[in-house]
Amino acid sequence: MRAVLHSKRHRLYRSHRFRAAIAAIALTVMAGGATPASAKPQRIVSMNVCADQLVMLLADRDRIASISFLAADPYASALAGAAVEFRLNYGLSEEILPMNPDLVLASAFTTRSTLFLLRKLGYPVVELPVASSLDDIRSNIRTVAKAIGEEARGEAMIAAFDAELPRQVAPSGPRPLAALYWANGYTSGIGTLANAAVEAAGFRTLGRQLDLVGTSQLPLETLLVSNADVIIIGQRRDGAALANETFRHSALREIFARRPSIEVPDYLWVCATPFIAKAIRQLAEARKALRRSGSTGVERIW
Repeated sequence: MRAVLHSKRHRLYRSHRFRAAIAAIALTVMAGGATPASAKPQRIVSMNVCADQLVMLLADRDRIASISFLAADPYASALAGAAVEFRLNYGLSEEILPMNPDLVLASAFTTRSTLFLLRKLGYPVVELPVASSLDDIRSNIRTVAKAIGEEARGEAMIAAFDAELPRQVAPSGPRPLAALYWANGYTSGIGTLANAAVEAAGFRTLGRQLDLVGTSQLPLETLLVSNADVIIIGQRRDGAALANETFRHSALREIFARRPSIEVPDYLWVCATPFIAKAIRQLAEARKALRRSGSTGVERIW
């Protein structure tokens, strides 16, 4: 299963749509406004899986000295297949310092002791904030693009991202109620990227209806009485895990038998990358199908 997921991410990286986006980027750069190569960082190190994917999309291969090991995790990264071609790091200072990076990309989840040392020694560090909206995705793309001297590529990527998003649903249009339900009984509420994506696809969310902020536990009893039109679940990893025990509860199985479910792989929306557009578009298509048929079952977004 892991090998299959690995292959799917590699195909995603080399897909027709991705190649078209890269072609658009190239045309934009040729049109002018590009930063001189001599002024661009040449030894970029990324220590965060979200920054990894943005720099892989925006920078030339030979300018990337290293990316984080999570970039090669097919559950966490949409570019896992391509990431294996890079030198991977675990966020340790003894790994990063010998590379003598001229730019380090990080986030709030990056090893704090390493970042403290890098800053103290004078290495340039750009720390990306945690994204909670589609605008944050655009902002993070611009931040990385500016840091690596590829502003034109960043703007072209944002344009391709916006073009991939489905047309906005009219405020007065039908909006089915979606309940996001993860392992260990967690849900994503207001101020999370997953919630923003589901709302952008034309759903109302149970998290907002309950005024839940951030990632919160959703009692099974609350889910049972919510009368949600669809359950959106995260991708469950292979093998036994206590975190997935909730999904084996007889009451939850009964919900799945009566309500349609949509399984969205984490790699599409765990990070603020353009790949979230694929999840939003297919969720929007699932919303339309739900209205037409009202059928039950599990739909997987790949």
